[in-house]
Amino acid sequence: MHAVRRTRISHGQPVATELLYIPAAFVPGAAARQAPGGVEAARAVMHQLHLTALEGQDRAVELGSARAEDARQLDRLPGAPVLVVTTRYFSAGHTAAVAVATYRADTCRLTFPDTGPFSLMAG
Repeated sequence: MHAVRRTRISHGQPVATELLYIPAAFVPGAAARQAPGGVEAARAVMHQLHLTALEGQDRAVELGSARAEDARQLDRLPGAPVLVVTTRYFSAGHTAAVAVATYRADTCRLTFPDTGPFSLMAG
């Protein structure tokens, strides 16, 4: 299993951390080319993942409290409110990757686009 940690920055401010888990089977060439850990290994894993034909994803959104490592990276106190978005990516009927993104609650907004025709049913 490969794990890649990233920090997302907007306007010079950290707004999210992301921990991406990728089964070694989906990026077999990355481990052979790079020693484990470090920026170069992370780039190799991400490159291999981008070459993978992803077929879909599902996403869960929940409120949470910042864990110590996330709080440090987000310049927040441990336990500060955060929004946690977990996304699973699928390829060939299997989970190709799981991303757990932790967003500062004071920097995010959820929007839900119109998904087409709908009807309201009276009960």
